[in-house]
Amino acid sequence: MYAYEWDSSTGGYVLTPMPLVFSKEPRPVYYRELDILGFDKYWNYDKNDSLPYMWAEANNYYYRGRLVAKTKGGSLYTAPELVIIDEPEPQGYPLRYVDIPAMVEKNRQSMEQLTQETIKKIYNTFIEYKEKVDVFYVAFSGGKDSVVVLDLVQRALPHNCFKVLFGDTGMEFPDTYKTVEKIKQICAEENIDFLQAKSKLIPENTWRVFGPPAVTMRWCCSVHKTTPQIMLLREILHKPDFTGMAFTGVRGDESLSRSEYDGISYGGKHSGQYSCHPILEWNAAELFLYIYENKIVFNETYKMGNTRAGCLVCPMSQGKHDYMKYKNYPEPTNIFIDKIISTSGKRNYTKEDFDRFVEQGYWRTRKSGRELNFGHDKHIFEIIKGQNVITILEKNERWKEWAKTIGQVTRLSDDEFSITYEGRAYVIRVSEIPNGGGQFRFPNLGSSKEDIKFLSLFKSSIIKSVYCVNCGYCVAECKKGCIDMTNGLQISEQCEHCFSCHDIYSHCLRYNSIKNRLGAKAMTGLDRYYSFGIRENWLRVYFDYEGSMAFWTSDGDGEVPNKKKDAFLNFVKDAGLVKEDKSLKGKDYKYTKYKPNEFAQKMFLLGVDDENMWAYLMCNLVYAEDSEEFRWFIKNIPFGETTTLESVKLRLEEVMENDKSGLGKRNVCDALKSFIVKTPFGKQLGLGSVADYEEKVSANGRETITLNFFVRGAWEKPNENVILYSLYKFAEACGNYRQFTLTRLMDTSIESAGISPTQIFGLNRETMEKILNGLTFNYPDLIEARFTLGLDNITLKSNRNADEILNELF
Repeated sequence: MYAYEWDSSTGGYVLTPMPLVFSKEPRPVYYRELDILGFDKYWNYDKNDSLPYMWAEANNYYYRGRLVAKTKGGSLYTAPELVIIDEPEPQGYPLRYVDIPAMVEKNRQSMEQLTQETIKKIYNTFIEYKEKVDVFYVAFSGGKDSVVVLDLVQRALPHNCFKVLFGDTGMEFPDTYKTVEKIKQICAEENIDFLQAKSKLIPENTWRVFGPPAVTMRWCCSVHKTTPQIMLLREILHKPDFTGMAFTGVRGDESLSRSEYDGISYGGKHSGQYSCHPILEWNAAELFLYIYENKIVFNETYKMGNTRAGCLVCPMSQGKHDYMKYKNYPEPTNIFIDKIISTSGKRNYTKEDFDRFVEQGYWRTRKSGRELNFGHDKHIFEIIKGQNVITILEKNERWKEWAKTIGQVTRLSDDEFSITYEGRAYVIRVSEIPNGGGQFRFPNLGSSKEDIKFLSLFKSSIIKSVYCVNCGYCVAECKKGCIDMTNGLQISEQCEHCFSCHDIYSHCLRYNSIKNRLGAKAMTGLDRYYSFGIRENWLRVYFDYEGSMAFWTSDGDGEVPNKKKDAFLNFVKDAGLVKEDKSLKGKDYKYTKYKPNEFAQKMFLLGVDDENMWAYLMCNLVYAEDSEEFRWFIKNIPFGETTTLESVKLRLEEVMENDKSGLGKRNVCDALKSFIVKTPFGKQLGLGSVADYEEKVSANGRETITLNFFVRGAWEKPNENVILYSLYKFAEACGNYRQFTLTRLMDTSIESAGISPTQIFGLNRETMEKILNGLTFNYPDLIEARFTLGLDNITLKSNRNADEILNELF
């Protein structure tokens, strides 16, 4: 909320009345952090952690207002490099402690105002919502933020009006558990209920059966934190559909996504639950001042250089943070590192390979069970002779119980059942297969919207029955308390068929984490553009020639000679710019038989300098029949994550298993490098919205590009016509199913032949709603989207294909 300035007299800082736009998150630095990083080789200081010596902003260390050192790099096993910039004290004199009492006194007035405003906000929230919620509680983690929130709440509210709830993941820092014990004692003295929720599943076992969590598959939070908390509150309140208000320690300065939070949010991780974020606008400078002024419990882990208190091994942590955790808590950390290695599908890795795999965090990029050594699917969905067939490979009868969540289940005979859904009885015919599994067929299943929904729900029931390990997430999602897993699985007769237990990623958290091993195939055409990729100048020359024979019979004005021409031909074919004249045969017509088509003529009108033209090409490239290169890029390069070409090569291993020499993977990465640096696909369309690279040209004119890292982002100026074209391409790929929801378009976890424009261009829900509303107004005959009054419907109203739609747009 306030800006701050360094104060050389106290060694601390002073808050200023100027509002803070962005905080650098200052934090105190104690001797133990200095020791771990190796500063004791350069500086003289007492080994006493009663007070800090200096402050750090990210990797910059400030002493009495001066920048004295930096750290660079660092990873799990590798210490960050120290860069000494200035001597803290002259002639090697010992470091002086920060004068915390004086710093607190200088900031007392500002902090008093901030504190009272926050306490008032907490109290007003309580008054406003006390008739709407069943329980108020502090979501306690043991970190600095939640400790401050707890102190503020206990000052604002009567102690019998709220509880403290600690979600014990079983993976916390050892010092966090010490903090929890201290807070428990304080709560007992202050007559505040302290609750500790913990999953019945042991983390070491869940990492083995779910596979290690990853950036895009953070099942760990749901299984070990939110689900046990919901279940415990239900038990205490004796109410399965309770409504709670959690006071959280979320702060906007912690991350970009959190900076977009509202002060009070609803239904974030579990529907029907409120969250109040009292210190959302606080920064770390204010937070530490509050801790020091009020002498509240301070987690010792911060004195060891850990910037956050959380899980020991987390897919969201990296770099120097990993190093500090490992140095402070090596033994408990190794428990989870061993699980990463023991579950990995990297069969030919040496110990050195695994050390690198773990240290560089490549395990965090896992997308599916294909990268695990046990991630085999236990079921198959397929169409045989036009009929939907589901096969389970091991005998399992729990599907009959899960099917009750769809509708009434009736046994017609030993091998025939019916399930009532939307007033219709759907027949399921079951037959055994030799290995003890079974097959499910649907003799009266049609192709209506209701039929498709029923099949989806039944598939979900099969997945739940086959992969369930009683993690409890489905139970927590059922607000009516109709799912009981105490002694096996039981679905209550009072089930209202709300399907909330089915509305989970891939229908089951465990399946979502280990799916897609069975039937995994090597992808084709992944190095179709060789090591060249594509350059903007190549397409510019091609457009100048309007794709004529003269282009192909030349060297493209010196831009596209020899082998580059082969790569470029593959590109224009994949981008849908050409049609083949099959009457021209033989090597003499290798290039010239490909003529510009109607789509190309439209792109010629737009021109190479129009980024919308490149966006249209991108829509086509992800559906290229002969190549999966661009499709792979779009589906496997995450948004907002610093990505290196080494990590891309690692992800390619699962789909390029036969590339023993590594040449194919290198070509794919070289092509990607070219797309990012040398075309608008990169910065303008978001494939590499941020890229750290170097270009060099040798004496003989050969250009080399070194791409250190890149970050995939969103298309900043999306064009609604391109999005409409992409939606029709998506519908065609999904079997011409032209009714769907924006929620479906935003869900990238669903395996589908269609690729949503949200996944292609990185568009968020708010942006998509604006675009879809605009399209509905401008093209009412082509599309209708409704997002008001709880609706989430998108209908493509024309039966024409995407190319025909494009004719209307030009």
